Amino acid sequence: AFLAPRGGGGGGSLDKLGYAWDQTDAHVQVYIPLPNVRREDVDCAFESDGFACRVVSEEGVPHQLTIRPLFGPIAPATCKVRLPRSRSQLVLRLGKAEGGGEGAWPTLRAAARG
Repeated sequence: AFLAPRGGGGGGSLDKLGYAWDQTDAHVQVYIPLPNVRREDVDCAFESDGFACRVVSEEGVPHQLTIRPLFGPIAPATCKVRLPRSRSQLVLRLGKAEGGGEGAWPTLRAAARG
């Protein structure tokens, strides 16, 4: 199931912190600036059309980033969460799904429909 925001007020969207992304033909990497975050404070869920990550900051404040729908499909089983040694950012590696996701994506998010 996709991550739903958990109770207890406060917190907010990781969108406000900003993020960057890049890609190869096979993967998309999303970089979220989060100083001093610990791996045990990160909870991510991946589905074929998007992902959600919930992170509790050093101060104990929960934040969430949900990007759905993505420009193309991903293969959830190949997605990974990395926290580099610098602990200055969270890196999400999304495997592009075969049969529609590969190749260059012009944007991370799909255009809004309707």
